[in-house]
Amino acid sequence: MSEIQVGGYIRVPKGAIVYPTGDGVEAPSMRDQVVRVTNVFDVDVKSANFYLLLPDDMRLRYFEASGGKRPIDQDILEFTDRLTRGDYRAVEWSSKWALIADVQPAEPPTRAKAAEKTDKPAKKPLTKQQQMVTGSEWRFTQDAELRYKVRNPAYASTREDLASGLRHLPSHERMKAVDARLTELGVKDFLDEPWGPVRAGETFTVRSKLTSGIGGGQDVPMLFRGEKFTLPYASLEPFIELVTIP
Repeated sequence: MSEIQVGGYIRVPKGAIVYPTGDGVEAPSMRDQVVRVTNVFDVDVKSANFYLLLPDDMRLRYFEASGGKRPIDQDILEFTDRLTRGDYRAVEWSSKWALIADVQPAEPPTRAKAAEKTDKPAKKPLTKQQQMVTGSEWRFTQDAELRYKVRNPAYASTREDLASGLRHLPSHERMKAVDARLTELGVKDFLDEPWGPVRAGETFTVRSKLTSGIGGGQDVPMLFRGEKFTLPYASLEPFIELVTIP
């Protein structure tokens, strides 16, 4: 650990790729901030966090491969090798982490040491989105028509058919050509569907939260309200209030 931190601290440089380890909502990049390392862990293909390194167009193929026990596509491995610079370790602080390739050692600043001896500033109230954690219960404050995201069954087969016809191209060019053709055909990996009406006073419990890559870059909770369904936070936020938090 000494090679990536000094006295428990690292500095996150400009442009660092930073993700949370909890509910999967992408955090803004930390810029020139000194933080204390709490953990070092692996993000290779056997880890639960590996899919967070992948762009949306690779995630479906990665899940299909890891679930089906078949080899991971070579272009996915090449992409992550470039991203991690061959070192698949990451450092964690608070609820965020960054690839080791995107951090550099730093001495803790004097102000940081002094701050430890002074009274801690009052914490800001949690936002509604921060309170939407697994197990929390929520109430609809008004009648509304909600929408949700479902996986498009035609997406995987169409992508595979297009890729099969372009095997002569290098992997990077093949991916770009397939993505362009999917866009041209209007075939999306997720479809926006009407979920149905809700009434003021109805409640639901959050089961878990999915990554920001699902639902058009939005946080997507997996909710429980008699049955499982997924909804982007943006479609819920205007109509809900917190009842209980675990």
